[in-house]
Amino acid sequence: MISNKIILSCIFILCLFFPCCSFYEQAENSKSDYTDNEIEYFTEIALGSEYGSNVQVIRRWDSDIKIKINGNPNEKDLQTLNQVISDINEIIGDKINLSLVDSNQNIDINFVPLSDFSICNAASGNYGYFNCKWSNNVIYECDICIATDDVLLQEERSHMIREELTQSLGLMNDSLEYRDSIFYEEWTYTQKYLEIDKKMIEILYSDKIKPGMVKQEVESELRK
Repeated sequence: MISNKIILSCIFILCLFFPCCSFYEQAENSKSDYTDNEIEYFTEIALGSEYGSNVQVIRRWDSDIKIKINGNPNEKDLQTLNQVISDINEIIGDKINLSLVDSNQNIDINFVPLSDFSICNAASGNYGYFNCKWSNNVIYECDICIATDDVLLQEERSHMIREELTQSLGLMNDSLEYRDSIFYEEWTYTQKYLEIDKKMIEILYSDKIKPGMVKQEVESELRK
């Protein structure tokens, strides 16, 4: 009788243990590289664009980015631009590389007064603006305008250099989610990336993300 009780106890314990192990293994195998918050934020800022096309798909570069400086930047503008390029290369330099060039550029960054913003086909009311072209959702050319009007503080200009160049990577929307994010929709003076900003750039140029993806495809791939 005691022997039967021992056997039954062992069977009961085994039945409890193995389903738990199986569930644990499934949970480990399904663990994503990204949190739900990161995935949600990415789909908010990376699908479609703030201006122009409303088609909600991924757009990004598949070649190195070569930036030509036009207009009249001051020394602080140039320092900021170089720092932003360095920051981006640190995140995705193994995928695509950003550099300054004198010719054969695919991005023109124009330091000009608001009266010259027509060269970027800029929407009115903006002191910084980017306008990109793409084919099959692969970006191949951008124009960026940064206002040099005296009404702006240097902090504001430096913020816009970082914001517009970052968004021209393909992260074309703004958000109200994180106040100190470079993608924050309202007027700010943000001078550096939050960790989640870096994560957005990293995700866009990860092997999991392809030009033309829609929201459902992005979410499915990032949750693998």
